[in-house]
Amino acid sequence: MYFKNARIFRLPEDLKLDSEKFSEQLIEDKLKPCGPQDLASQGWLSPFNMLREVFCWQSGQAQLIELGIEEKILPPSVVKTKLDEKVSTIKSETGNKPGRKQQTDMKQELLFELLPQAFTKLKRMGAYIDNDLNLLVVDSATQNAAENLVSQLRQTLGSFKAEAFGESSDMAMIMTKWITDGQATGGFEFGSSLVLQTFDEAKSVIRAKNVNFLTDEMQRHIENGYLVTEIGLVFNDRIELKLTHDFAVKGIKFTDIVLDDLSHESIESEEQLLDSRFTLMHLEFKEMYV
Repeated sequence: MYFKNARIFRLPEDLKLDSEKFSEQLIEDKLKPCGPQDLASQGWLSPFNMLREVFCWQSGQAQLIELGIEEKILPPSVVKTKLDEKVSTIKSETGNKPGRKQQTDMKQELLFELLPQAFTKLKRMGAYIDNDLNLLVVDSATQNAAENLVSQLRQTLGSFKAEAFGESSDMAMIMTKWITDGQATGGFEFGSSLVLQTFDEAKSVIRAKNVNFLTDEMQRHIENGYLVTEIGLVFNDRIELKLTHDFAVKGIKFTDIVLDDLSHESIESEEQLLDSRFTLMHLEFKEMYV
């Protein structure tokens, strides 16, 4: 259940949630299966399958939740094939090919017929609230998906302010300065990947992997107007990640040092294992965000 990505939102200081009440609110807004004509449905799930009645898991001042999104699988190729068959039948029977508007109407009729028969797939998206730092951390690689979870949380709890850590040329400047200075700050060390980009109309991109960041060539790129928009980092020898200029944290991976710490714990059940993993994860992230 370790997060692979992190999109971060700043929450109001007065948004403090009692876990038991929070869990009850999540249950009231839990995921319901797609109806016959629904393309998708979303709602909350229990983070732990073996504890289906617990929709909010608390460890210290962190509360783990999970959003479920059920979507109908209706490949466009299937709809197109069915539509082509209908168009061909009408043309052979009447001698006239249906016009664009008629085909659009026919396509809608096909969707109405096919949706009840379509298979579904379930996506799960984890998130947690850090009440000490007033942060919401969402396991999502994209901002839109993370914003969708925030919207669902507002539907459950009522309106509240959530300020996304968004795109900033300032962050690109900070990461670029790390390269020109030859070192990162805040407990970070350089990893193995780097993306540079110009912010002009051309938006030229340079991608580097498994290379030395601190070469004359890299410095020339920066002198020519390139800024760092993504950089591979290692935090305190414990977390490997990629940080972007829009504050997205991607490709999160705990090092063997962290995993060895977990392996030495006395764990007797799956519940304890998941609790230990969540506790370890949010405490490691907390060190990184402070």
